[in-house]
Amino acid sequence: MARLIYKKRILPDAGKHLVELLSIEEIDNRFYDPKEQSEDKKKQMEWTYRYVEKPEMQIKVWSTASLSTYKGKKSKALTMTEALLQKELSEKEKEEFSDADVLIGNKCFFTVKHEKNEKGDVNAKVVDFEVAKDVEPLPF
Repeated sequence: MARLIYKKRILPDAGKHLVELLSIEEIDNRFYDPKEQSEDKKKQMEWTYRYVEKPEMQIKVWSTASLSTYKGKKSKALTMTEALLQKELSEKEKEEFSDADVLIGNKCFFTVKHEKNEKGDVNAKVVDFEVAKDVEPLPF
C-alpha cells in the first residue's frame, strides 16, 4: 500500500548561526546548460550543515568544487573551506587540498538572509561564512 506523508517546510531563521558541516557530496548540477556553460559546471558540490543550537535543522549550500579567487573575490567553496579550517589557505595549500571529507565535523558561522521569490514565497539564502573563533577546528 502506497503511503503519502506531509512534510512541513521549515524556514531557517534569518541571522547569524553556528553550524556544523555534516557532509559534502558531488552531485549533478540541475541548472547546467551545455550551450551556456563549460563542462566543469556539470557537477556541483552540495554542503549539508546542521544548526548547533537546533541539531534537527539542516540547511544545504551549493558551490563549484573550485578553491579559487577571481578578480579579488573568493569562490564559495574557498570561503566555506577557510571558515571551517579557521585559516586562510596559501596558494600551495589550495593546490594540494583535495579531500573535502576532512572538513566534516568542523564548525563555522554563517548568515542567513530571507528573500522573496517571484511567487512571493520566502526562501532562506546563506550570504556569508565566518570563522567560529571560540570553537576548536578538527586537524587538517
